Parts: sequence; C-alpha cells; structure tokens
Amino acid sequence: MEKTLYSILKTTGICPIMVAPEIDAAVPAAKALAKGGLPVCEVLMRNEDSLKHLNNIAAYAPEVIVGAGSVMNLEQAKKVIDLGARFIVMPGFNGEVVEHCLKNDISVLPGCVTATEIMMALNYGLHVVKFFPVYQMGGNEMLAQFNNGPFGSIEWVVTGGLDSQNFLPLLQHRNTLAAGGDWMFADYNALANKDYEQITRNTRDAIADVLKQRAVK
Repeated sequence: MEKTLYSILKTTGICPIMVAPEIDAAVPAAKALAKGGLPVCEVLMRNEDSLKHLNNIAAYAPEVIVGAGSVMNLEQAKKVIDLGARFIVMPGFNGEVVEHCLKNDISVLPGCVTATEIMMALNYGLHVVKFFPVYQMGGNEMLAQFNNGPFGSIEWVVTGGLDSQNFLPLLQHRNTLAAGGDWMFADYNALANKDYEQITRNTRDAIADVLKQRAVK
C-alpha cells in the first residue's frame, strides 16, 4: 500500500466510504473530509454516476486520495484508474485486478476472509486486505485467530454495516489498520442535506473517538 495512504489510515483508523451522493455534492463532501483531518475517500462503484463522482474528486479535490470500492473485474479496474482512482478495493479476490494494480503502482485491497484468500494476497506481496462483512464473519475473534495463527503480518481494513459506534471496538484488535464506513456522511443526514460543515464535524468527532480509545489502552 502506498505510504501516504497507509499513514493516513494508520493515524486515523478510518476509511470513509462515499455512497451515491448527488452529482454536485461529491467534491465538496470529499473536501469536507480533508478539512476534518481525513483526506481519503473510497467511492463505492454503484452506477455510472459513481464514475463521475470519482473523476470529479480526482480532478477538483486533489488534496484527497480517492479510490474506487466494490471493483469487480479488470475492465472496471482499468476504467476507474483512468478516471483517477489511486486505490482499488474489492469485495473478494481477483488476481487479474491485483496484478494490474501492482504493475501500475495502484494500491489494492482485495477482500480476504478465508485462509486461502489470505495466502493468495501474501503470494502477491500484499499485507493489507479488506475483511467484509466483519461482524458477520466473526469480528475481532476471527481476526485474532488469523493473526495469532499463521498470518501474523496481515493487517485489515474492516467494513460491513459499520457506524460511528460499532466501528470502535474493531480497532481494539492490534492488526486492524482501519474501519471503513459512511457514518461521517450519514450522521445527522449530513450528505443528504449537503451540510458539509457537519461532515467535517462528524469526521473530526470520529477521529477524536479513535484517539480517545487508543489513549485508554
């Protein structure tokens, strides 16, 4: 994973996921994240509008490291990279996508929830993977089984139905790099209301909660 992206995720413990905003809201919402101290945004690939959001953020919010989420195949990966994606997130493992990203210096997070998938990631030299859906797949207990067993070097970006409260316990696991979700946009209907200052406040509050939790350890 690219060093700046890794450093931001490691510091904040959060990977924001943007889901289906209105066309004119994507760029100011991404800028609001950066203002709140989190200049990273994964845009979930749902439809053609998602491609526009990604491209607009890459073009008009260069301070934000923008990536594409739920990438399913090589064709889609090539398209989002051409539009400015600096990292790729997949729900599962696709070797073609991983190889293309590595050849083009694009950070890639394949979804890995089994020992076989983790071994495939390690075979490509990847040590940070996505774990989805985290609670349904066993949460911290499952992650600990992997990390205390044969996969001590693997770090996780965990996702799946996370909000401003239930993501925090997941960061108690030592190998969880970050938790991904959209609560910084969803809380107080900030994105729906195009309340960009609220997005900034939500982001700052989430980072503060992470720092408070770490201070207690």
